[in-house]
Amino acid sequence: MPPRQTRRFRIPLTLAVPFVLSGVPALLYGAAASAAELRYYEIPAGPLAERLNRFAAQAGIHVAGDAALTAGKRSQPLDGTYEIEQALNILLEGSGLQAVPTRTGGYEVRVLADGGAGMALDAISVNEVAEERTYRASTSAIGDKFETPFLEQSQTAYSVTRQVLDDFAVSDLEETVKFVPGITVGNSFGGTQDSLVKRGFGNGVDGGVLRDGIRTARGRNFNSITTERVEVLKGPASLLYGMQEPGGVINVISKKPTYQWRGTLGGQLSSEGGGSGYFDVSGPLGGSGFAFRLIGQHKDEDYWRNFGVNRDKVVAPSLAFESEAFSATLSYEYSDYSSVLDRGAFLYDGHAVGDRDHRLDEHWTRIEGHRQYASLALEYRFSPTSRLRFNYGWNQDDSSDFQADPNAYNPETGELRRRFRSNPDIERSRNYAALDWLNELELGGMRHELTLGADHERHDESNGFFHQGPNTWGFDPESPHYGDLERTEIVNLGNSQQRSRVRMLSVYAKDNIHIGEHWILSLGLRHQRFRQRDGQGIPYQIGTNVNKIKNLPFAGLVYKVNDEFSLYANYSESYKPNIVEAGTGVDGGSDPEEGRQYEIGFRYDNGWLSGLVALFDIRKENIQTTETVGGERFTRAVGEARSRGLEASLNGQLGERWNVIANYAYTDTKVLKDTEATEDNELVNVAHNVAGLFLSYDLPQSVLPGSLRIGGGARYVGSREGDLANSFELSGYTTYDAFATWSLPDVIGKKAQVQLNVDNLTNKRYFISSGETSNRVSWGAVRTATLSASVDF
Repeated sequence: MPPRQTRRFRIPLTLAVPFVLSGVPALLYGAAASAAELRYYEIPAGPLAERLNRFAAQAGIHVAGDAALTAGKRSQPLDGTYEIEQALNILLEGSGLQAVPTRTGGYEVRVLADGGAGMALDAISVNEVAEERTYRASTSAIGDKFETPFLEQSQTAYSVTRQVLDDFAVSDLEETVKFVPGITVGNSFGGTQDSLVKRGFGNGVDGGVLRDGIRTARGRNFNSITTERVEVLKGPASLLYGMQEPGGVINVISKKPTYQWRGTLGGQLSSEGGGSGYFDVSGPLGGSGFAFRLIGQHKDEDYWRNFGVNRDKVVAPSLAFESEAFSATLSYEYSDYSSVLDRGAFLYDGHAVGDRDHRLDEHWTRIEGHRQYASLALEYRFSPTSRLRFNYGWNQDDSSDFQADPNAYNPETGELRRRFRSNPDIERSRNYAALDWLNELELGGMRHELTLGADHERHDESNGFFHQGPNTWGFDPESPHYGDLERTEIVNLGNSQQRSRVRMLSVYAKDNIHIGEHWILSLGLRHQRFRQRDGQGIPYQIGTNVNKIKNLPFAGLVYKVNDEFSLYANYSESYKPNIVEAGTGVDGGSDPEEGRQYEIGFRYDNGWLSGLVALFDIRKENIQTTETVGGERFTRAVGEARSRGLEASLNGQLGERWNVIANYAYTDTKVLKDTEATEDNELVNVAHNVAGLFLSYDLPQSVLPGSLRIGGGARYVGSREGDLANSFELSGYTTYDAFATWSLPDVIGKKAQVQLNVDNLTNKRYFISSGETSNRVSWGAVRTATLSASVDF
């Protein structure tokens, strides 16, 4: 590496004049220039959009430019100490482009037209330019709250970019796991809630799904039309995100308002019947600094088994404001849904009774309700390197479910026993507020990326009367006849009137310390106080009533070998409050589940491809065990389990036309301490081996107008244990997917697109997950084709 040096680069007067001519006030240019400060940058030559994006992350600014400007161009290398404007113009040298300050404190990339006048172009963020056309993400903020370049991240993070979501027509979070190593599907309550097992740990109530960094109520938390991308942070993430399992968190990042007009009408048809339609429109509101976005969808789609319909109505307005030092975004989303609740298969002696096509429940089995999300994000920028950020979020899911629950099988008569169950009045809500001070500063000759924050969370869950009918024999799964199971509203007193209330208040700090040119030391600490009160039953009985304090440390280290390779290691911890069932005694208190992880890894990034290999070891303690002693039930927080393994991934471009996602994970789990029946067993729904390979290819210009993109891939999931006793196993499987996209740039002056997706090409019969018992095993879907079309306006 060349020695560190200081260079001064002054913009000639002939370059400053076009800035004024292109509509940028001279006063504003002077303010932006004076705000620039000398910093050391180290950015190699490479694709222009990627290098500008990396520079923006390092400088803490926003850089915008049209996709056509950066396509196919490469930037100059940057190595030395510069002001922001100087560094930008060096990166753009020889490209025919220049960087112009904007009123929001960022910069816009422009090209000079004939005569020297600046030609303004519709601006989109460089980050969008880079990620819309590739499967690779160059930065992520999920681990630091800063946009951290890939090679400088001290934890294992993955991004499922917008291009991946579009190409493979991803419809729920369960489909995103195809593109991230080490994640399988858990107990999803009949396919009605997100339940993802990450590095061996997790379920539908683990607190591990976030929406724009805010924990969500259990249920479904992903909609393709409102989602920009999905980020995954592996391992304990309690330092920044509080209560969750040690496997990691998944952050669903919503679409935001844009300052250029864009509008899309689209729809989708399913081979199973029905489909959906949507609109998405966004743009500025005059010249006042405001912008809006409005998204709406109506879905009415037939379920892939022999009956059932999924319906959903969504409306999502959002409003943004930008000024030189201040920005704000206010978002809301409302969803009115009715979803199939399918208990799946009943396994007897390791085999499913009945078949994949015919359900074992009734036509009325479903969950229906409405979800709401609201968030407010405020940011004040004291300087390009110091900002104060406030986030508030509220989400709520009110629902009613109706179940035809199979619970026994008689092999002599071939009959299945079922019962009616229902939670007709469920309310779940989350409130979250956080205040963060984000600073990039020089102390002791070292650069620091310092986060100081405080947050408060409030969780409330309740239900009313829980209905449960009598067990009823007589259902033949081989030749099913529906309509014989009555919905008897008999109240189950023990399971009624459930209440759960959690209040959490914490302060935290994290500092990424850049030591020289190669080392980054990351240190963090969270001081967490939480109060929890749970109970249920008629008469009402308290199960948990605790007030706890917990300190959670974090330590990470990154060594940047050169511009393309880095090594990293970290130690992190997690916690998750335990819920003690009402009516049981508590032996030894109700301490939260605690997790810790040791991890080491290797990263590679050449501007086109990024990859990593990580080794991890996780241990979780204080897992609850319930026992009956002397006729009375006691809860003991004594259980312990571990998970260790390897993850590898490779994402990005293989040349100009190819994109690739390749991943593999090996995960080995074991119950270390529990009852005699489960000790030394493996954890549920965790496969030893999971692998995926997905490719896309942009075809050269052909006889067809427009452009054609094709792709597909395969995912392998190994065998998994179906319950904690390891009494049955779900066999491994491989599924194949494919797509073809035809884009037409000018249909009556508008851009249009038609896309065909086929999932499970070979119509593989497989089980996707277990509900931790043999009578609740979820089938994987049959071969399904979807035809989608959209037009911009």
